[in-house]
Amino acid sequence: MSKSQEYLAHLFSDKLVFEKEVLNVNCDEDRKEIMGLICSDMCEDEAMASKISFLKIKSIDQLDFSGVAISIVQSLLAELLSVLKEKRYTRVEMENVKKNKEYVTFLYELAQIYMRRFGTLFYKKVVDTFFDLISIADKADNLSPVVLEAINGTKKHKSFFEQHGGGQILYKPDHAWMRVKQAKDDKNNQAKKYQYEIVRLVRRVDELKLHISAIVAAKALTMVDVQRVTPKLLLDMFTEEDDIQLHTKKTMFSYVPAGEKARALSMIAKQASTQVSKSEEQEDYKKIAAFFQKCQNHNTPDFLERKFEEFKKELDIKSKRYREQRLKLKTLRDRPLDSFDLTLKKVKEAMVYNLQHMQK
Repeated sequence: MSKSQEYLAHLFSDKLVFEKEVLNVNCDEDRKEIMGLICSDMCEDEAMASKISFLKIKSIDQLDFSGVAISIVQSLLAELLSVLKEKRYTRVEMENVKKNKEYVTFLYELAQIYMRRFGTLFYKKVVDTFFDLISIADKADNLSPVVLEAINGTKKHKSFFEQHGGGQILYKPDHAWMRVKQAKDDKNNQAKKYQYEIVRLVRRVDELKLHISAIVAAKALTMVDVQRVTPKLLLDMFTEEDDIQLHTKKTMFSYVPAGEKARALSMIAKQASTQVSKSEEQEDYKKIAAFFQKCQNHNTPDFLERKFEEFKKELDIKSKRYREQRLKLKTLRDRPLDSFDLTLKKVKEAMVYNLQHMQK
């Protein structure tokens, strides 16, 4: 037996081995995550969506979940082939894997296990497409006929809003539309808060990185570098606020160490103020000279080191906060609409149950 055959025999020797090697599954939480991803892909897959997604069907009578297990098999097979490709299996070898009845049976059994244990996740994803369909309508009067069928039922299927062992949750389409709209608005409003905070943090993180790199660059300045600075460059740095490159240079020169370098820059500005004719430029150069005079007094080695450490510490804090907010935003975006509204939560529970038992 070749090494490639030995590896396949190892993979298909046990379902736990296959899950760990191919799907990186070590616990039920991993399995739920895998099932969630597969279900999301199915609801977006063109062939499957036309049978399981409320966004694609023309009537609830078209809903057909008979091919779900086969679709899961195809997803598992795709993951397997991806692993084999990384291990440099040939095209012929991978084709043989796809045609191997024992392997396909193995994958089908695994798919059925996933559906038995985590099938609710699949039906929840299907119901999410129903809420998405409702949210597309700009007003209740424009709801899709599919939504009306789901609420009222058809000759073939009863209302999906009927609770198991109870009455119907919602009867009026406009009530369902309003619940979805409010849930969507709540979700968007919370997202905007995170987005605003993220934008604010990004700006501050960029500023801190600029100041940290500016201090490092300023310390590396030589007297030759300073002497090459022209009055025009100084004037542009302090007056052209929208130019990123000039702003970066200005930030760097603002940390010029106290001593002869700061003094030299101040003198360049002072001399320029006596040589220009425009009163506005004279005033600008005087302000620039005063700025570098202040640098000469304040930018001591201790001051620059202290500022450098302060910026680094704040950068660590802001970067951590930024990552936290990004994670919160992602988590929020992944939350289904029913998590923002108790009525929708009940609707989802009823729909999941009814969809699961639709063909039974």
